[in-house]
Amino acid sequence: MMTMLLAIVAMTATAQDKKGDEIHEKFFDARVRELVYRLDMTDDQKAKFTPIYKRYCEEMRGLMCPAMKHKKDMKGMKEMKEKQKGERKQLTDEEKLARIKKRMERQQQAQAIRLKYLDEFATVLSAHQVNKFFDVEGKMQKKLMERKMHHKGKKVKR
Repeated sequence: MMTMLLAIVAMTATAQDKKGDEIHEKFFDARVRELVYRLDMTDDQKAKFTPIYKRYCEEMRGLMCPAMKHKKDMKGMKEMKEKQKGERKQLTDEEKLARIKKRMERQQQAQAIRLKYLDEFATVLSAHQVNKFFDVEGKMQKKLMERKMHHKGKKVKR
């Protein structure tokens, strides 16, 4: 009985991972389509840009969502978020400052990733397109955050 239960749990986790991967792929494809359209890329540019952008996104995602690297199940993620929400209310000033510092360090690492990929994007895109890429990418990220906050019922400053 216990073996069967473990097998069901394992199959459910695998199905959730596959579903999450499928959603992530569809989302990635939609972002690529938007960038191709907004940057007016040729088919050749798109073909060369997509694998570079995929690596870029994976690095950024790994930095911004370290828990996703390990593909924790959704229940575990929800419990972790609830725990963090409760902890936020009880943090000392030192802990708050440590979190601020950690967030700034993560932003600095994100900037380093952008700089790292700048030259690689420039091998495929014109300077104008590279500049516009970072602008469009930033706007897409902001829009995504606004939607996440909206779904959580929080008001977003504009």
